[in-house]
Amino acid sequence: MGARAFSMMMAACLLALMAAGPLQARQAWSDGHVAELADALSEVWTHGLTPEHYPSPEAVLALPEGPERDALAREGFMALARDLALGRIDPRQLEPDWTAPQATPDLDLALVTALRENTVFDTLEGFSPSHPDYMALRRELVRRHALLRAHTSITGGDTIEPGMSGPRVDALRARLHEEGLLARLAPPDTPFDDMLRTALIRFQARHNLATDGVAGPGTLRELNMAPRHRIDQVRANLERWRWVARDLGERHIRVNLADYRLEAWSGGEVERVHRSMIGRGYNRTPVFSEDMTFIEINPVWYTPTSLGAPWLRRFRTNPGYALASGYRLVDQSTGGVISPSQADWANGRYRVIQVPGRGNSMGEVKFMFPNIHNIYIHDTPHRALFDQVQRNESSGCVRVDEPRELAWWVLQGEEGWTREAMEEAFDNGRTRRVWLRNHIPVHILYFTAVSDRFGHVRFIHDIYNRDPALIAALDADARGESVTEEVEDAAELLTAAAQGSP
Repeated sequence: MGARAFSMMMAACLLALMAAGPLQARQAWSDGHVAELADALSEVWTHGLTPEHYPSPEAVLALPEGPERDALAREGFMALARDLALGRIDPRQLEPDWTAPQATPDLDLALVTALRENTVFDTLEGFSPSHPDYMALRRELVRRHALLRAHTSITGGDTIEPGMSGPRVDALRARLHEEGLLARLAPPDTPFDDMLRTALIRFQARHNLATDGVAGPGTLRELNMAPRHRIDQVRANLERWRWVARDLGERHIRVNLADYRLEAWSGGEVERVHRSMIGRGYNRTPVFSEDMTFIEINPVWYTPTSLGAPWLRRFRTNPGYALASGYRLVDQSTGGVISPSQADWANGRYRVIQVPGRGNSMGEVKFMFPNIHNIYIHDTPHRALFDQVQRNESSGCVRVDEPRELAWWVLQGEEGWTREAMEEAFDNGRTRRVWLRNHIPVHILYFTAVSDRFGHVRFIHDIYNRDPALIAALDADARGESVTEEVEDAAELLTAAAQGSP
């Protein structure tokens, strides 16, 4: 075929396409397509989504073949695909500091392909996260629905301790059996024995409680959590996974704020786990993702204005103490360190820094992934705080335990670095900035329900109280509306009802 004939044929094809209307409007849904869509719509609850937000499977199946059915089917496909791919709720409505990246898929192309290849159900399922944690949460949601009424409440009272017996001990044993932590029950009035204590310790460890083997107020509160609340907690965390980028990086760092846990991943496997600290209530650590580009060994701490102000006052009132603590006074006009005795306190503008040393607030190393929040990961001189169960102790940054081990994980594969070279860089006390040739994605996340290495789900204390607002937003009638006063009121009710009846 000549070039002119080919051009005329392509022009005719384009005119035909334009006359036929938009591509999606011409897609006819066969009975097989509709049946697959109905199957997908009937399972939205297993993703923690509300079935009433989508066309009902029965309504789609009941319509005869034709434009009306095509339109309803398309509406259901697009709504479910969008919610599975991106989440039903815009995270920025609930967390204004949210800056984690998210790719928007081509839903129109996906629909055309699904109809052509007869893969409607598989295409929709493929939009949901494939991460094992998401799969574990879906399984847990189904299990929790099946066991909705299997919930024994433990009456209030004193701490339940080993050696005790009676109805409250029987109820404790029944609760732990319902949680799958006790293989069998014991006769009524059986004393609180070692088997029950071991099961209780496992429950406490799952929930980030003090593993003391006694059922005090905090443990009883978690044990008595209403079953509906646990279902809602799973739903909230399924939604959070839909917010997360599908590709976290071949080699990346993942921090779960609620779990006080940092994980170093490579090739789909966790290679290192570190305890972490997060921002306290009035200075909460935000959720975001950025690439780590350098680390700083033996860093200088450039105090922010809020934290440096007390030390500026000390330089005026007790300069010897400030200097002995490793702090120095910097003239902001010249950038040079100045003696406190030579400072012009009436006219000068000064900033406080802390030089490297054992008491440096950054510790031995900081891991830098530049971001608008000015948040990073660093060591701390207060390492005894890592032994606490709840570790919201920082001013916003993530503090990490065993920082040298994490630094070595980061530096592996970087040209010119050996373990010995790294240790020497730490021990000589001099500040050294190491730029990374291989940038490492860092994901600061927030999950209050996670899977363990056996695929079981454990629930974590919602330290920032973020679950209620997300649950209320998921239950709102309209997609895309802001978190209104009604949603906020519903969140308060959910918080109050978390310990209510099933």
